[in-house]
Amino acid sequence: MSHPSEKFTLAVVVPVWNDLEGLRRLLPQLLSISSIVQVVVVDDASDPPCNAETIEIGDFSSDERLTWLRSDERLGAGYARNFGLEVVDASHVLYFDSDDIILPDFNELISDIADAETPKFDFCMFRHVDSRRRALGIEEPLASDQFHWNMIDVSSEARFITATEAARLCRVSAYPWNKIYNTEFLRSNHIKCTEIMVHNDVELHWTSFLRGSNVMASSRVCCEHFVSPQGTRLTNRSGEDRLQVFDALIKVHNALLSAPERMVAFADAALEFYLNLFQWIDGLLDEKLRQTFMSRARDFLLSNMTVAFVTLAASNDPDLVRRLNVFLSRSMT
Repeated sequence: MSHPSEKFTLAVVVPVWNDLEGLRRLLPQLLSISSIVQVVVVDDASDPPCNAETIEIGDFSSDERLTWLRSDERLGAGYARNFGLEVVDASHVLYFDSDDIILPDFNELISDIADAETPKFDFCMFRHVDSRRRALGIEEPLASDQFHWNMIDVSSEARFITATEAARLCRVSAYPWNKIYNTEFLRSNHIKCTEIMVHNDVELHWTSFLRGSNVMASSRVCCEHFVSPQGTRLTNRSGEDRLQVFDALIKVHNALLSAPERMVAFADAALEFYLNLFQWIDGLLDEKLRQTFMSRARDFLLSNMTVAFVTLAASNDPDLVRRLNVFLSRSMT
């Protein structure tokens, strides 16, 4: 476990699939940051391969901080992140996507949290800007995420947050690239991504909050997340692989049940998350899959939403009972 007297070092794990262009933009950015001592690129069976021979980034391509890993079979970003974590040799780690970019505030955040006087933290969460918002001149996340940041008093200077504040920030969409993790925290708590093609970051996000007791947050906007309305990004998928979400949700709910001391603070956040996620997926799916998905969503809720759990969630947000009943009624039609 990292201690204040130990030097802060950062590794960045970058899963990539068929995105040499993104890597060519991102890697020089990362390698220009002195506190980054390792960049682990995990090629998820790209064709052609993404490696030192194909990257073509001048002197950076031979930088000794670069580690190249490859899967010969496409297994998804969740597997790639877990694979990358295995070789991380730094006190802290950041998961980052190949098509996103680091913003100047990232260096300021690193200066804050690497201070020798800063006690150890499990992870530090920061804000990002969505490319669609930035195109409009708005330097903050989507309104649905910014709403939760507005609910707590966090400034640019990173600080530790309370369990109540953590239960608010966990409602920000489950991204893998907006947190700097203590490497030993991840390993000792067996916190990983679900090794599925979509929704693989849900387990990472939620179990981090459920098991983290020393959580920091900063309002600094440290990266830009690129979203394309069209294309092959996971966000745009509407097929059968969306049904894999239940593999992740079962692990999240089991983690919640195994931490009864967190239940009071997180029950309503979890139920709200389930309902919002199911509604979002339902609106995205191909029509032929919607009935199957809604049936599985109903079974998940009926199996896990005990009277005690719903009562606890409703004590913080009474409207959740109505929303749950509405969703269950819809899923039966």
